[in-house]
Amino acid sequence: MSNTAPLDAHLAQVLERIGEVARALRWKQAVEEGLSPLQIRIMGFLADHADEGIGVARLAGELMVSKATISDSVKLLADRKFVVRKPDKSDARSHALHLTAAGKRHISSGTPLDVAIAELGQERKEALLLGLMGVLELLFRTDALNVQRLCFTCTHYRGDRKKEHGCALFDTDLRVAELRTDCGEHVVSWPSMP
Repeated sequence: MSNTAPLDAHLAQVLERIGEVARALRWKQAVEEGLSPLQIRIMGFLADHADEGIGVARLAGELMVSKATISDSVKLLADRKFVVRKPDKSDARSHALHLTAAGKRHISSGTPLDVAIAELGQERKEALLLGLMGVLELLFRTDALNVQRLCFTCTHYRGDRKKEHGCALFDTDLRVAELRTDCGEHVVSWPSMP
């Protein structure tokens, strides 16, 4: 057995615990606001992609739930005036979802997890981001995740995943804080690993 195995297991447990805490906080927020955690996630995704025409099919794929489940949640959000459906500019048969001002207000409040992360020093934040992006990359490359548009899995990424980062598409160097975890210009890079 490797000397790192106990540390690996411990890190996996900590990540799982953080996931549990994040879900619990999302659930608490949703209950307090009379929403479901999925509805909170939908509004968060729409906020992060405000300049894109996001439809039910894309939401279902991104959030890994059925189209019917997304449709039901979106209907309730529309009934409560948190989202609005507008005809998609590129396809008149489809509708794009957008947050209303009320929807934006609902998702603007942070959770205790946001506050805790804000308290970390810059160096710890950057190390945490790089480590977590590395975990997501490995999960994606082993087919454990189906949708990941982060710099580390992109053909345009140039760097060592440690100290040097850049984007060939934009011909620019990137600071750690500028690394993307959900990039609209992402082109998947297969199969090489660093």
